[in-house]
Amino acid sequence: MSEEQAKKSRRGPLIALALSLGGAAALGVGLLYGPGSLLGKEPSAGPVGKGAPPPAEPFRVPELTYVSAETSEALLAKLRERGGEQWPPAERVAPVTAGAFPADLPDLQVSERKELFFRVLTPIVLAENARIREARRFLQEAAGRRDALSEDEQERLAGLAELYRVDLDGEAAMERLLRRVDEIPPSMALAQAANESGWGTSRFTREANNLFGEWTWTEEGLVPKQRSAGKTHRVRIFASLQRSVRSYLYLLNVGHAYESLRARRAQMREAGDPLDGLALAKGLTAYSERGAAYVEEIRSMIRYNELQRMNGLRLAETGRRAAEPVRSEETSEGEPKAGSGAQ
Repeated sequence: MSEEQAKKSRRGPLIALALSLGGAAALGVGLLYGPGSLLGKEPSAGPVGKGAPPPAEPFRVPELTYVSAETSEALLAKLRERGGEQWPPAERVAPVTAGAFPADLPDLQVSERKELFFRVLTPIVLAENARIREARRFLQEAAGRRDALSEDEQERLAGLAELYRVDLDGEAAMERLLRRVDEIPPSMALAQAANESGWGTSRFTREANNLFGEWTWTEEGLVPKQRSAGKTHRVRIFASLQRSVRSYLYLLNVGHAYESLRARRAQMREAGDPLDGLALAKGLTAYSERGAAYVEEIRSMIRYNELQRMNGLRLAETGRRAAEPVRSEETSEGEPKAGSGAQ
């Protein structure tokens, strides 16, 4: 996406939430985790600023194997070797991905660039949805026996309620919490990632592993080249692409601007229907100042790239580990915010 296109699509105050995933997302950490890095798994995150980190989520995320290469062609070859030649696979996706895209990604032919993009991001989206799915199962089971929960289960429930900003003493608290702790269809997540990052070639993705153009109001971020005079936001820096995806899912699940999206998703759940990215994308009007035009662009990308077929995929069996927590970032107005404009 060019800077001129990004300017037209820049996010403003319509978007309600930004995330801070920890000190490992600070400036420069991504350089430790790019192509050629010796790290074999996702970097962990530490505390932000002076505040102590919140307790780790009491749920586990599927363990992904991270591979790296100096060139995009070599990385694609490694992913094909570990994940099979067929893409997308019929049902199970190998839990193999990369922490960042190689610098020469724009040099690949379009078809190979798209394949590499989807091979890297699909396992990440599936893993992060699996983490949410495990938490949701706990909530569904706990809702029927709140008075009989063990001390550990009560702490787990309280932690999720705090994380997802639901008052457990409020009316219909469990219903509200279940509306927020839910998955995002891979079709929609992949389409937005491709759109916002220019298929992984944008400056924000290359320098900050930022797939969705999220903003921050700390000094640990990239300054947008076309930031208006008087504005102080920066573009968030993530330790890996997986951190960016985790942040994006949390944004949609908690941000006030996406209440309609969550309502649509709840209706699908109540009807027993599978989550439909084409339908849920209608709840993204606030994601861009372009409003309905942006929504239709995302829907068109889902259709053109046949991304609905991704919704039925699951990760191949793999181990699990404790998930690093997410934490919100308060702005000077006291309300978490997010914005983007890929450059």
